[in-house]
Amino acid sequence: MKAEPANLRVQQVNCFYNYAIGLDVTQVDLLKTAKALLEAGIVRTACFSDLKAIYLDEYGEIQLEWLRPQGRRWDNSWTVRFSDSLPQYTAEDLIFCLELAFHERRIEGDEAGQVAPHFRAALPPVVLENDDLTLPVYPWLKLHADGLMCICFQLDTTWDELHEEDFISDVVNLFQRYFKSVWVEAALQRLDGEQILPDAFDSEISIGGQRVVDRKTRRLVKKMRQTARNALDNSLKKEGRSFDLHGGPWLLHQIAGSEDQVEWEGTIDLCRSIYANALASQVVPTNYRKNGRVAGVQLWQGRPSISLMRFSGQPDSKDQLLNMYGQSMSRILMRSAGMNDTPQLPPDLRPFNDYCLHGNRSILLWTWLRPSGVSDNAWDNPNIRAHLLENQARAEHFEYHNIRIARACAIAESPRSDEHLVYAYETLANADSVIHKSSQAGEITDALEYLITAAGTAGLIASGKEQARWYLDERRYSAEKRRSRMDRWLTAVFGIVGAAGLADLVFRPLLQATYPGLVDWLTGLAAFSAASFLIVILAMSISGFNKMWAE
Repeated sequence: MKAEPANLRVQQVNCFYNYAIGLDVTQVDLLKTAKALLEAGIVRTACFSDLKAIYLDEYGEIQLEWLRPQGRRWDNSWTVRFSDSLPQYTAEDLIFCLELAFHERRIEGDEAGQVAPHFRAALPPVVLENDDLTLPVYPWLKLHADGLMCICFQLDTTWDELHEEDFISDVVNLFQRYFKSVWVEAALQRLDGEQILPDAFDSEISIGGQRVVDRKTRRLVKKMRQTARNALDNSLKKEGRSFDLHGGPWLLHQIAGSEDQVEWEGTIDLCRSIYANALASQVVPTNYRKNGRVAGVQLWQGRPSISLMRFSGQPDSKDQLLNMYGQSMSRILMRSAGMNDTPQLPPDLRPFNDYCLHGNRSILLWTWLRPSGVSDNAWDNPNIRAHLLENQARAEHFEYHNIRIARACAIAESPRSDEHLVYAYETLANADSVIHKSSQAGEITDALEYLITAAGTAGLIASGKEQARWYLDERRYSAEKRRSRMDRWLTAVFGIVGAAGLADLVFRPLLQATYPGLVDWLTGLAAFSAASFLIVILAMSISGFNKMWAE
C-alpha cells in the first residue's frame, strides 16, 4: 500500500553552514599562519593534517603536541593518548579534529594526495539573538596550503515537531533571517575593520557606476572612514557580554555599530564576511615579504549541509521515505516552503539503506532512516557524532574540489601573475583526473562528479582552460616580441663590431696601399663604410633567401 505524502515535522537536525573560500594566494605557509592566528587570539589550537598540533597553554605560550593514534585504516576507531599537560579545551578541539581526520583518511587515502595539506582550528563562537530565541553557532576553520579554506558554522538543534515551512525559512535559509543582536569576539571585529577600512567607501561616491573623484569627495570619504573607525573603537571599548558556551565562558561583543539599531543587516552572512576578512588578514603566503600585501578573498561559495536526524513519522526504508516525504525533501532542496508543484528529486547519491543523500548547487541534504526500536533522541546513539562528522567530511571533500576549480576559473579570467596563470591552467587541465582519483570509494567519487556538475562548476572548466590558454599564448607572444627585439639589437651590435673588425683588417690596408695620400681618419671612415655596406648586402641576401625558402 502506497503511503500518502505528508509534510515534515522536524524534531532533531544538525546543520553545517559551509562557506568555501578561495584566497588570492596559491601558496600558504601553514605553520606561520597557524602561529599568527594563535598570537592574534583568534584560535587556541591548530591541528595539522599530518597529526601535529600547536596550542596555547595556560601561560599563553605556544606548545607542540604530536598525535600518534593507534589503529589501522579500516578499524572502527582510533586510540589516542594525549600529554598530561594538555589543557581540557585543547583536548576537546583535538578530538573533533581527529574524528574528522579519521573519516578524511578513509575517503582519500595516503596514496592519492589530491588534497593539499591543511590545518583545522576551532574559531570563537557566534551568538544570534532575537526576542525569544538565542542560537549559539560554533565556527570551524579548515585552511589548505594552496590558499583554499572552509569556514563552517555548526548548529545543532532539537525542536518539538517544527513545521516544514518554519524549518525551511528559519533553519535552511538561516542566512536570510535577521537577528536583533549578533555577538562576535572583539579581536575578529578589530581585524575585519583593519582589513576593510583602508579601502572603505570608495565605491559609495559614484553615479551610474562612475566614480566621482575630486577634492571634496576625497575629503568626504576620509571623513566617513574616520567616523567608521571611531564607531568601531567605541563599540569594542564597551564591556562585552559573557556567554557560557561549549563548557567555558566566552566574552563576546555586539557587531560594532549595531547597538540600538532596529533595521540592520544582522545575518549569519555578515559573520561569514567578518570571519573571512579577519582570517585572510592573518594568512602568511610562502613568499611573503615584510610589509607586503596581505591575502584577500578571491571568491567564496556557501551552502548548508543539513542532516535530518529525527522527524515525525520517520520511516525505516527508502521507498517509504520517498513516497511520504519526497515532496518535502524537494522543497528543502529548492529552499522554498510555498512550492506545491515540486520538481522531481535528484538521484540519491547514497546506495545503502541507512540514509539518503541529495544535493544541488544550493544545499546538501542527508535524510536519515529510523530503524525500528531506536531511541527518539538521536543523541542516545553513541555513534551519532561519528555519523554526523562522516557527513561533514564528505561535504568538505566536495567543497574543496568545487572551490578549487571555481577559483582556477576566476584566476584564468584575470591572472595577477604568471605563477597564478600557470596554476590556474594546471588546475583546470587536470581537473577531471583529480576528481577521478579523489576517493578510494566509487560511491564518493560518483557523488563528487555529480555534485560538481550540479553546481555548474564542471561547465566552467572548458571555458576556463580556453581563457588561461589565451593568456598563456598572449604572454608567449609578448615574450617572443621582447626576445626578437633584443635579438635585433644584439645583431646590430655584433654587426657594428664585425664591420669595424673587417674594416681594420681588410679594407683599411687595401685603401692605404691604393690611396697612400689619404689622411688616416678619412681612410678609416671609408674602410668602415665599405665594410658596413658589404655586411648589409650580405644580411639582405640571407634574409631574402630565407623568405624564398619559407615560401
